[in-house]
Order: sequence, then C-alpha cells, then structure tokens
Amino acid sequence: MAALDLFTFGEALLRLSAPEPLRLEQAAALEVHVAGAESNVAIALARLGKQVAWFSRLPDAPLGQLVLNFIRQHGVEVSDVISASEERLGLLFLERGMPPRPTRVWYDRAHSAASRLQPSDLPIERLASARWLHLTGITPALSDSCLATCHAAVAQAKQHRVKIAFDVNYRSLLWSPQRAREALSPFCAAADLVFIASRDAATVFEMHGNATTQAENLQRLWSGTVIVTDGERGAVAHGAEGTLTCAAYPTRMVERLGVGDAFAAGVLCRVMEEAPLAEALRFGAAMAALKLSMGGDVALVRRDEVEALIAGDSAPLHR
Repeated sequence: MAALDLFTFGEALLRLSAPEPLRLEQAAALEVHVAGAESNVAIALARLGKQVAWFSRLPDAPLGQLVLNFIRQHGVEVSDVISASEERLGLLFLERGMPPRPTRVWYDRAHSAASRLQPSDLPIERLASARWLHLTGITPALSDSCLATCHAAVAQAKQHRVKIAFDVNYRSLLWSPQRAREALSPFCAAADLVFIASRDAATVFEMHGNATTQAENLQRLWSGTVIVTDGERGAVAHGAEGTLTCAAYPTRMVERLGVGDAFAAGVLCRVMEEAPLAEALRFGAAMAALKLSMGGDVALVRRDEVEALIAGDSAPLHR
C-alpha cells in the first residue's frame, strides 16, 4: 500500500442553497454543493499535490455516489469508503444573508450513514501508512460511536507514530460549549498541531483576550503547536518557534464557508514539506484568501495561484 501524506475521515454533506438573494422559502431551485470539513481539507491538499485518503460511510444511492465522485475527481483516495445500503446522506441548507439579515444554516443530518461510524470500521493499515492524521471537532459531535472512532484513530496514530492535526471547528447546532470542551480537550492535548478560531477559544474553552494571548495560553494547556485564526485580523501560532503572527490577505468575499479548511490545508501542506512555521502560516493565509473569493465549500485552488499571491508580499509576517 502506497504511503500517504495525510489520512482523514468524517461526514460529507450535500449543501443546498437558495440562490442569492432569495430566502429558502422563495427558492424554486436550489444550488447543490458537496460540503464537509475533512473532505474540504483532503481535496485542497490533493490539488496541491499531496497523497491524501478520505474515509467515511456513504449511502449506497445516487446522492452518496455524487459525493464520492466529487471527492475522487480531485485526486483524493476514497477506496476505503463504506457503501451503506438503506441509509441516508446528511443535508445542510443555506440561506445567504444580506445585511442586516444574517446568513443562516439548517442541518438535516441526524442518523446519517456517517454518524454510524464505528471504531471497527477504521482502515487501520491506511491510517498507519500516513504521515499525518487530520481530525475535526465536528465528527465527535455526530454520535457516541463517532466520538469513539476518533479516539480509536488517535490511539492508532500514536501507536504508528503518525502526527495528528486537530481542528476544533465548533458547531453550536451540534452540541453545547461545555459538552464540546469535555469531549474535545483530549484531542487537543494529543495533537501535534491544533487549529482553533478565536471565537471558539472564548466560547468553548473560556480563553479570552486577543488571539496572541489565546494561542499562548492554549499551547501551555495542550502542548504541541496551537494556531488561532481571527478572521480579517489574520492568525497567530504559538509553539517551538515562539509566537508568530500572520496578517490576512485582502480579498473580496464571495463565500465564507470552507475558509478555515482552506487555511488548515495550506498550513499542513507547507508543514509536511518541513517549511518553517512562518512560511506555513503565510501559505495558509493565501489559501484562505483565495477560498473567500470563490463560491462553494472547497478551495479549488492551484499551487501556482497560491505562490503568486504570496509573491505579492501583501501579508507581512510579524514576530
């Protein structure tokens, strides 16, 4: 079995959106996109030239095949995905807001095929062949069996010396801050690299202050390297290289969904290449800016586009 740069797993959804500026109740047709934090990262990394495998359970039905085809067509290895008969695909409904009306999301994902993942489902050989395991805080929120599967994956990663990246990715529609903190703290402590939004650091872990303070305090709590993202204010990382701050690249926002996944993919790409963390942050920031400029959930970005943006040097790094 060929070695992987990264193995990841989680739920992929169909995102059904009302055409802007319509409300869902007005829409005669809906835009369809494949969505999923882990598959977003997998696709972005595969497009950057990395060997990536994504794993899940999908219904043995046309919608499940639609998702599988979309992820596969971007170069992600999906041969271990379980095809589940007589099960369902999770849905996400999006209504884009126009100020002062906010953008709203509704989930219809209860009892989905992916929510029934079990530790025994994990393709251990595939996971063990990877350099990195990437998990997010969304999968443990889906069910007790998904939480157990994530713990099993971390245990296997530790056993096989696979590095772990964990994106907190808190979803208030799935669980409370207290429950999330209790469930996700062990994953953050086990990870070599943690991604967390500044708002989630405050809401879930009660770490207040600016992103720099949050990154330093959380790193002392968890060890490893902690990267705190803060929207238009950029990102802060704290780890063995000290504290680094990277500004965001200016961009015209088209779609915010998936931008955190694009950032994580960019950082992981350069970390895998043993680049300094400063360069990895800058690459992640460029990926995020490019993702903001396009619709859908996935950063359909080429490496040369990222490098061209970085060459403009419009996101200075501060130490």
